[in-house]
Amino acid sequence: MRMLRGKLEKPYSSLNIGDWEVHYASANEERIQDADKVFVVNFARSPLRFDQHVKAYKQLKKIIDEGDYDAIHTHTPVGSIVTRMAAKAARKKGTKVIYTCHGFHFYDGAPRQNWRLYYPVEKKMAKETDMLVTINREDYYRAQKDFSCPVRMIDGAGVDKTKFKKTKLAERREAREKYGIDAKDFVIVYIAEFTANKNHRMIVEAAAPLLRQNEKLKLLFLGEGELMNEVRNLAQRLGVSGQVLMPGYIRDNFAALVQGCNLYISASQREGLGLGVLEGVLCGLPILIADNRGHRDIVDDKKKYLFNLNDTMGLTAKMREAIKNPEKFHLDFPERYSLYNSLSEMREIYKEVLG
Repeated sequence: MRMLRGKLEKPYSSLNIGDWEVHYASANEERIQDADKVFVVNFARSPLRFDQHVKAYKQLKKIIDEGDYDAIHTHTPVGSIVTRMAAKAARKKGTKVIYTCHGFHFYDGAPRQNWRLYYPVEKKMAKETDMLVTINREDYYRAQKDFSCPVRMIDGAGVDKTKFKKTKLAERREAREKYGIDAKDFVIVYIAEFTANKNHRMIVEAAAPLLRQNEKLKLLFLGEGELMNEVRNLAQRLGVSGQVLMPGYIRDNFAALVQGCNLYISASQREGLGLGVLEGVLCGLPILIADNRGHRDIVDDKKKYLFNLNDTMGLTAKMREAIKNPEKFHLDFPERYSLYNSLSEMREIYKEVLG
């Protein structure tokens, strides 16, 4: 939105397009400061909330019909279906519709119900899309092959490197001490909401034997969510609750705390890309990551960095190896995932679609 409005600041200011008026519609989950006008629409994440979908459709259609928009750029699976349905009449008058998919719910190894529910709907809605943008190769190749609309790929949503500048050793030590982490502790960190997809349970189960053997080993889970208490109870049942730290969301000294850790891990079952992993890499941490389509795009040596989601004992062995020799799991930050590169790619797509 900043790019379209010409509001990007250094080091991104050279990418400004400018001269566009930008309106934003959402369920009001967060404060938006980069739009000329903001609308609240009753979007629902669950595909089964038909009552809310109908309400959102009516609200959005009124906004679109009255707004006379040149372009609509939509995100999120369910919200984008509602949006493209509401934009049908506008497209006939020349409005262009761009859909950025942050990860299809159907993918290699996905549950059958995901394929039965989401695939036919996305295939049908592709006919109402002027440009489909994907952020990983698996989604890109499938959309190119199966969907009747132009498809482009960008390398993720972009990591803002300016937010993860190297902090001083004293800052990192202070951040560790604040959360009860000793100077000699080896800390494995995971940044993710506590949901079934993020799969904290596997990490706790795999780490438990190592935690019981080494009191200086810690798990640090940064985030909140509906399964937070369930994970906390699991750690207690396994006798490792004192070494599983769950401070919630960190707003102060976040970069210093993450840079003060020793290993980044992600056990996510489904990822469009894996922004948290890239932030961990940018903080200089070695990585261990689950074998999913988004993570596979990040690394070249898949055997070294990836672990099987169905092999808890295998993850235990990988963790033991990474604790013993963390430098082996270091990864140089892939510049293609920088925010500057992602904005550059998106800028070219806007030019292609909007002229």
